[in-house]
Amino acid sequence: MTDRTDAPADRPEQDADAVFDDLPSNIDTDVFSVARLYDFLLGGKHNFAPDRDFGRRLLAIEPNGRMILQENRHWLARAMKVMLDDGVRQFLDLGSGIPTQSYVHELARAVDPEARVVYIDRDPAAVSHSNYILKGDRLAGAAPADMIDADRVLGDPTVKTLIDFDQPVGLTALAAWHFVADADDPKGVLADYRRELAPGSYLGLTHATVDGATGDLVRSVQSEYQSVMQNPTPRTREEVAEFFEGFEILPPGIVNLPAWRPNRPEDAEGAENVWFYGALGKLQTPARS
Repeated sequence: MTDRTDAPADRPEQDADAVFDDLPSNIDTDVFSVARLYDFLLGGKHNFAPDRDFGRRLLAIEPNGRMILQENRHWLARAMKVMLDDGVRQFLDLGSGIPTQSYVHELARAVDPEARVVYIDRDPAAVSHSNYILKGDRLAGAAPADMIDADRVLGDPTVKTLIDFDQPVGLTALAAWHFVADADDPKGVLADYRRELAPGSYLGLTHATVDGATGDLVRSVQSEYQSVMQNPTPRTREEVAEFFEGFEILPPGIVNLPAWRPNRPEDAEGAENVWFYGALGKLQTPARS
C-alpha cells in the first residue's frame, strides 16, 4: 500500500459541470458544497461552478490548499494501514464527501476484499454519487445524515446492516470535524459514537488548527469560509485532544499531518506549513453504558 500519488495541482481544473447519472431532483447546483469543493481541490470532476469559484478564492489566500488536502489523503493511507494491520475490517467515515482518489473502501479492499465501509454525509449529491461509485458493492454504501446526529447515523439502515458494533470499528472524520461548531458539542457527539464502539476500535481525526506560524493564514481562510457557511472552527492541539477522551492516542500524538509516521524522513519536511493535525486513537476498554 502506498500513500503517494501525483499532486492534484498537476491536473487540469474541470470547468464543465459534473455529470451525475442519478442526480436527485432536489440538488441545487447553484449552492456551494464543501464535499464538492474538496473534490475540486483534489482534481476531481464532480463539482459545480459555485464550488470551483469558492475553491479559487481559497487558493488565492492559501496557494498550498491542494497540497494540504492531498497530505490529508496521504495521512489516511498511513492510518488505515495501522488499523488494517491490527485486524480492523469495518469502517464508518463521517463527513466523507465524495469518496474518490483512493479513499477508505479502496484502501481497505486492497488488504481484505470483504472489508465493510459506510460513508456518511449530509450533502445529497455527495451521497448519491458515492452510491453510484459503490453500485453493486454489497459491503459498502453511503448514508444521508448529518454526522453530528449520532443517533440518526447509528440507526441508519445501511449502518445497521454493514457495521457490527460488537467488533472493532475504524471511525474516521477527515478534514470534517472543524466544521462542527462549539455550540453543537463536538466532544459530546464523539462521545455518543464512542459509547457504541467495541474495545479495539479506533478514532482517526484530521483537523484544521490555528497553532503555529500559520495561525493568521488559517484565520483568513476561516473568514473566507464564513462567507458561505456558519462557524468553521479550526482548533488548538489541546482542543483536538479533548475529542479523544476514552481513546489512547497512538504515537507520535497529535501532530501536523506530514509528521505523523512518515514513510520517509524527508516526507515530514515542511510539516509546520500543513495546518492540519492528524491523530489516531485506540479504544482500550469497554465504553458502553
